[in-house]
Amino acid sequence: MNWLELIALFAFFSYLFALSWFDWKKKLLPLEPMYVAIVLFFLLRVFQGQALSSFIGILVGAGFIGAQVWLSKGKWMGKGDIWFAASTGAFLGWPGEGVALYLTYIVGGSIAVLLLITGIYKRGMRIPFAPFLTLGAVLSVLWGSKISQWFAERLS
Repeated sequence: MNWLELIALFAFFSYLFALSWFDWKKKLLPLEPMYVAIVLFFLLRVFQGQALSSFIGILVGAGFIGAQVWLSKGKWMGKGDIWFAASTGAFLGWPGEGVALYLTYIVGGSIAVLLLITGIYKRGMRIPFAPFLTLGAVLSVLWGSKISQWFAERLS
């Protein structure tokens, strides 16, 4: 891993944790930093020769979460979650964003159930999504290539 990749990874993780903390505390995501992150992460990937992967990651992240916002009429998630997923997609690219979303729902869903069972959250309360997507994105950075390879072997 070269210095540019290390700095980019540090910036990505810092961004993820800052927005996760904000979402946990305020139950909303500020749109402006996410717009900037999408552009910067995409430009980084263009510089690294991964523009198509980044673009597909943006579409997958925004499309998957956007479909849920649209289907639920904003009851399940908010528009900020769409932009947050687009920004993770810009950095992770494809199939990294697919792995991140998969892990987000597996691990995050389990944690959400525990929060409900323990009474920390009650039925009908809004559980912030960004911390779960952050967890999925970090796990995707760590093990995404192995997980996507495992899926590819099973599907072929």
